[in-house]
Amino acid sequence: MNLQHSSNRFITWLDIERKLKKETNLWTQLPQGIHSINCYHHGMEIVHSNSKQDVVNWLEKIFGKTFLKSELQLILLAGKGSYSIEFEQTEPQEKINLPQYPLWNEMVYLPDDSTAPLVNIIKEYSQDSSLPTAFKTGPNIISFHSFKGGVGRTTALMTFVTARLEQLNNGRPIKVLVVDADLEAPGVTFWLDEVNQPQVSFVQFLEAMHYPPVNQEASLRFFADELKKSSINLEGSQHELFILPAALNWSELMDMPIHPSHLASNPDNPWVLTDHLHALGKYIGVDTVFIDLRAGLSELSSPVIFDPRVEHYFVSTVAKQSVEGICKILERLHAFNQKLSIQERKDAKPSLVVSLLTTELKRLPDYSITKEKIETAYPSVEGVLDDGVEWLEAEFSSDLMSIANVREAFTKLKKSNLFLASAQPWAKNLVPINATTRNFLQNHSALAEALYELCKNEYAEQNSSSDCLITDALRNLGRHFLNEIPNAVLMGAKGAGKTFTYLQIARQNQWSQYLEKVGELSNQSFTSNSAVTATAISTGVNSLIVPVIWSDNLQGGAKDAVLNARKVFLDTIGNHQADFKQTDIKAKLKQYLLKSDSNWDEIWEEIICLATVPHLKTLAALNAYLDQHRQSLVLLFDGIEDVFSDMKLPNQQVAIESLLKLVNRLGELPNQKLGALIFIRIDYVQAAIKQNVGQFMSRFSPFQLTWNPESFLRLAYWLCAKAKIIQAPILLSQTLGIEKLLVALEPVWGQKLGKNESKEAHSARWIYAALCDLRGVFQARDLVRFFQYAGLEEKSKSVHNWTDRVLSPISLRQAIPQCSVQKVQEAVKEIAPIKTWYKKLAKVNPENKSIPFSAQSVSLQADELIVLCELGVIYEDFDPELGEKRLYLPEIYREGFGFSLKVGRPKIQALLKKNLNKIPF
Repeated sequence: MNLQHSSNRFITWLDIERKLKKETNLWTQLPQGIHSINCYHHGMEIVHSNSKQDVVNWLEKIFGKTFLKSELQLILLAGKGSYSIEFEQTEPQEKINLPQYPLWNEMVYLPDDSTAPLVNIIKEYSQDSSLPTAFKTGPNIISFHSFKGGVGRTTALMTFVTARLEQLNNGRPIKVLVVDADLEAPGVTFWLDEVNQPQVSFVQFLEAMHYPPVNQEASLRFFADELKKSSINLEGSQHELFILPAALNWSELMDMPIHPSHLASNPDNPWVLTDHLHALGKYIGVDTVFIDLRAGLSELSSPVIFDPRVEHYFVSTVAKQSVEGICKILERLHAFNQKLSIQERKDAKPSLVVSLLTTELKRLPDYSITKEKIETAYPSVEGVLDDGVEWLEAEFSSDLMSIANVREAFTKLKKSNLFLASAQPWAKNLVPINATTRNFLQNHSALAEALYELCKNEYAEQNSSSDCLITDALRNLGRHFLNEIPNAVLMGAKGAGKTFTYLQIARQNQWSQYLEKVGELSNQSFTSNSAVTATAISTGVNSLIVPVIWSDNLQGGAKDAVLNARKVFLDTIGNHQADFKQTDIKAKLKQYLLKSDSNWDEIWEEIICLATVPHLKTLAALNAYLDQHRQSLVLLFDGIEDVFSDMKLPNQQVAIESLLKLVNRLGELPNQKLGALIFIRIDYVQAAIKQNVGQFMSRFSPFQLTWNPESFLRLAYWLCAKAKIIQAPILLSQTLGIEKLLVALEPVWGQKLGKNESKEAHSARWIYAALCDLRGVFQARDLVRFFQYAGLEEKSKSVHNWTDRVLSPISLRQAIPQCSVQKVQEAVKEIAPIKTWYKKLAKVNPENKSIPFSAQSVSLQADELIVLCELGVIYEDFDPELGEKRLYLPEIYREGFGFSLKVGRPKIQALLKKNLNKIPF
């Protein structure tokens, strides 16, 4: 369909009128001496004070051969009819400025760049009295519109609503009003549950504003009070959503005597509809009003579309019909916005959401063609301002094609790329900078030092604190063993927090106290009566926690916590014969390793009995003893690497396999009173379990000590809250969503590694990418160490130029190499394959130690490469264009191994994205 046909075909008198409106820019540029032109179905009347011949000449110029000069008629094509013209002579008079209404039948005749020079338009309208009065207080107003339906307009709107509701507001509730103004095909209206269905509608609102029973203020208060009765709280009382549905029943939609265009036809104030919606939001007390407009060139929408006080979002796919329509809308909006001052035009710049995108669509010509057309429809004006359309993208997701209600939308939309890439940053910028935060950051050096001191003392080996971040693994452990004796293997890489978790469990002394700590058991659960207590004993909830083996590196308060757990156990059972020395136990284990015929099942039973009831020799005897004394035990094992240091040795592999399968043997005991929690490095598991290792690891995967992007943010928040950099309860580290965590951490490391408006990387994303390996695996210890070194760098600076954050970009960057060196030094001591390669690297020519590299250039054998890749130390890019040099070191390992970069900064985010297909945050 081509809508660019000639406008010189006049079928009816209405075509005549359209032609005259266009030539006179809707009667605003009539020729000198012509005062008015009125078109009716029977003919035209022209009032003029100049000569009649001048008017006739002007008509002949416009209509050409269609104008019969001798008969003063215009020819109409339908039935070869005629349209008469009457002239009325009058005295010269002053020009009357007719009001301009924000309706399509007027906006279509506005001049644009092709019909009038921009500078002339700006000059002519610089003092235009038809523009609305700016709001000084009250909510922001956001509108969403599309030319076609079914392009995801309502979904896009609710994505931005969700982002706004997700923001922090210094303890004050975030409140949002959504107005379903699509009076022909309502959308949000049908997402309302019955309990949240208000007793007022947008149709009724229009009627009450046009014909107020008393006055408009009384009507506004009535509608505000009614909407307050049916608000929706999302994620607690701090997030409140009000929805004004399009209608309450079908009859309202099918019989609408009052339309938005009626309010927009008010000669005193054509912008009164937006005024009323703004006032309604103000009466309710909302922060933002969102308006979901009717699709198409509808006067149901135009009064809002052309209001420059509204922030406009247009939604379109790359389909031709959708793009052509949205371009025409943007052309008209651009023409209207030429009336505004330069700053006002900057503020009024619209945004385009290109929806339902797929990877395949982006590769088609339609995608680039769409971009070109949009830029042409609403162009930037070089030398005046950059007021081009903001381009946003919403990828197609089948999950978003069917949303049942508002709560489901609030959950699903937070996963969309539009939310993460566009809505969330927009919502963040909508919130003003908090003055309290700026003042708080003035004590810069003290805050950096507090973070440094906390993290310096936070290592598991010397940590004396009972505080810990409750991760999913800890919570899953409590949930899984709420009603039975814990019996599991907890795997994790070096630095994942195995020893830290071991200590936190040991400090509880009793399993029920651990359950309380992770929120799975109330403080009053097993104290009411003997019957309940008996139940607790039978289920293992009140099991005593007994450290059997622990790390040799424990110091100070950490070691005291383990010894105290031992003491509580010994005092409870009244048998101090089990008060053994850890060195004796480990010496015994090393002696057994020297024998080739050791029965490790029997050896582990012997060790357990020595640590609990020494006169017993087997698990069966110990279990019977505990049953008789109405006791149950949880055995803790850590520090396995201190004794079993080389998993290449067959005897050590057998020993570890036997220990790992201890949980199976304990589970087979009749009337089980013994459980075990075995903390071990994941590479030990892979080396020891020869068959079905994947099945074994899957069995205990809920308790695996791994850290993902979300837990990275939670740990960062937890550490900073403990250091009192974030002035908020530490417990919020368990409950805040990802977006709120990112906002809360900005006073720590900033939004970007530069000014917020710069093109530098986002701080949180960069730090995560720098600390994780290129599989996305991150270790808790690395973040603790990172904060320690970054805090040390910052507190040593005499001048602090970054007043919006504690850690400056240069301190963040300087901390990474120090973290890398420390990490590699630890790994070399404890992980045999890394130690082997580290020694080989000492003999490698430094020129060969640059990224990317080949295995041959750094003396790597094939089997060594496989192991180092599994450990996350090396990442192999299989892109055939790279040739042999396709090996990369994550930034957390690069400096420690002495590797350099060939060019510029490490492209850590690009490499991570290439491997994971996405970057977090």
